[in-house]
Amino acid sequence: MNETKCTEEWVLEQVDQAEPDARLLVNRLTEHALSGAATEAIEWAECAEGILRDKGLVDPALRLLRFRAERLPATEFRKVCTMALQKILGNKPDARAFVKCCGVHGRVPLAECIDRVETLRALQPGTMCLDKTWGFGLVRSVDALNEKIEIDFEKKPGHELAMSYAAEALDVIPTDHLLAVRHNNPDQIASWLADDPAAVVRLALHSYGPLSPAQLQEKLVPAIVPASDWKKFWERARKVLKQDPEARIPTKRTEPILLKEAAAAYNETWFRQLKLQRDIEVILQKIGEWLALHDPETATSTERAVFEDRLAFAIKGADLMGKTLLPRAMMQAQALGDPHGVLGVKAYLDNLLDAGALRDVLEVLSAKDMKAFVAFMIEADRDRALNHLRDVLAQLDVTALGEVLQVLIREGGEEACRAEIKGLLNSRRAEVELCSWLSRNLDKLEAWDLCTPMEFAEIMLLEMEKDYSGNRLRAQNQLRDRFAQKTWVKQLFNALGPAGREHYFMRLKDSNAWPTMEKRSALGLIIKQYPELEKCMVARSGDKRENVVARGPVTSMRSYRERELLAERIKKVDIPNNSKEIAVARAHGDLRENFEYQAAKDAQGLLMRRQAELQQMLAKVVPTDFAQMPSDKVGPGTGVQLEYADGHREDYFILGVWDRDEELRIISCDSKLAQALEGAVPGDEVTVPTEHGEATCRVTAVTELSPAVQDWLKAVPETEGISASVTD
Repeated sequence: MNETKCTEEWVLEQVDQAEPDARLLVNRLTEHALSGAATEAIEWAECAEGILRDKGLVDPALRLLRFRAERLPATEFRKVCTMALQKILGNKPDARAFVKCCGVHGRVPLAECIDRVETLRALQPGTMCLDKTWGFGLVRSVDALNEKIEIDFEKKPGHELAMSYAAEALDVIPTDHLLAVRHNNPDQIASWLADDPAAVVRLALHSYGPLSPAQLQEKLVPAIVPASDWKKFWERARKVLKQDPEARIPTKRTEPILLKEAAAAYNETWFRQLKLQRDIEVILQKIGEWLALHDPETATSTERAVFEDRLAFAIKGADLMGKTLLPRAMMQAQALGDPHGVLGVKAYLDNLLDAGALRDVLEVLSAKDMKAFVAFMIEADRDRALNHLRDVLAQLDVTALGEVLQVLIREGGEEACRAEIKGLLNSRRAEVELCSWLSRNLDKLEAWDLCTPMEFAEIMLLEMEKDYSGNRLRAQNQLRDRFAQKTWVKQLFNALGPAGREHYFMRLKDSNAWPTMEKRSALGLIIKQYPELEKCMVARSGDKRENVVARGPVTSMRSYRERELLAERIKKVDIPNNSKEIAVARAHGDLRENFEYQAAKDAQGLLMRRQAELQQMLAKVVPTDFAQMPSDKVGPGTGVQLEYADGHREDYFILGVWDRDEELRIISCDSKLAQALEGAVPGDEVTVPTEHGEATCRVTAVTELSPAVQDWLKAVPETEGISASVTD
């Protein structure tokens, strides 16, 4: 019987069982797909899914649907996947809510949609869960009709979450999780803290996965261990674990604590289990643990054969599953030596050392993995690796660029880096990422004889004025932030000289590289250090000041500052926090299987789009205090009184495009009412919009702004004290 027929019969036998093992099914189908028969594997998965659905076995049916969702194009499969979800879950109100709130109707990756459905199905009253913001919680109630879930969080009891948010953000935790044990059996935790602190550490590692001592402290303090007790707790636990043959305590706080599976963990049984393992992530995790504890030279021929067999399987699958797994697998193959060349390390490097492919891999790795991967390339083929790393300098994002430059300089390639960067600057091909790196290393301009400080300052400003998004926007924001750093500003402006300072200050003053308020702050900081530049703030004609009329839509300083603070919070708080989440999620492994990473990347896209929108809005709108606005006719900065046919009167105050306050009768100049009244004078009859259609009224008065409105205008928020959301 051929292998295809054998696999097909095995799948049918599995689904005929009373409690089929979905994990076994998916692993066998995955192996068959990786052998070159992906179409057959998908067809069998669909058949098995239908049988399980008809038997009412929801969980394994969802696992098989997920298998298909991972391997079929989302644009073609989304509608089919939606219908399959509806059939598997049924037509009850909660099932309909699950499908509606899982993201399947939007752009969420389909595999993640199915994971969200599984999360929602698990979130029943009494279920323990974990949220990054609110911490540990207990589900109180589920309202499928209104798509709400009420949760008693430790930090906020009775908190109501939208079902769509809960599906994306909550993690259901098992009963053996550290926080679950603390909730169900606090006396046990108290006993361990008093008598066996190492048991708390073991449970934390079991609950959260590998943790460095620093990460362990973040998880335990103050949720389990009071901050004041941490040092004593860790000293006691560390002392016990150092004597434990199953534990390996690192010398650095940033390296993970490793626990062996048993005292004789890496015995014949361990290798036999590894040989049967088909989960690529687990394979790489186990081999990585072994390499961390052993010298590869100590592996026996039998053990080495198991490593080669499983790594060959992992490399074949990782090549299809994502860019992060394959580099990990190849680094492990290199560490083991690949004596027979069966793992293809050399072929992989030959293929990788192409500028485009190398750049793609470097940009998806975390900083830690990137360092290890670059070291791996240099060890395997030093000269070629260094040459190609130099060739991709102009194409790397900020993080990758910094890491690669450090490696090149350390490996004796400083002169090559200097020549490459000088060529980019001279040909005006140096873009925002390189400018960001050079702005942190201004001393290189002179030390490497790259260009004059003024030439670099001009290139930097041009990059700041471009429209960027994503990682390039991040680099651009880093450039802008330099102008808020006194030491950096002094270093740059001292290098420019007196004439250069005045010229560049005028360039900054006239530039659209910042929103107006942020630019004023930057210019103010420069003037504090160079008071003689204050004269440049006034446009002159002879010795007289000119009144320069701002062009473009206007808004109040108050509304402008509110949006500016929102943009600032997104840039300095939300985006950095999101970047940390991405880095943590990326460290978990394969990005195609890593749904925390995908969710963090989706959030990053939303934040980047919102930030770009705000920056564009701020660049187009001019803030004003409306102090010099004329009040002879209706327009921004005026009050107006209207009299309707029935005799009743209404008063309004028209301000800028973003200004509104219902209580004070403030309306935006962009509103339909303000536009209908634009230019009217007392006595004019105008047709204005109302709740019931249009009506004719008479303008009885055009006035200046009332004291209450003027007080409203003066309430410009400071840097602190505004709370806004990215969805505002």
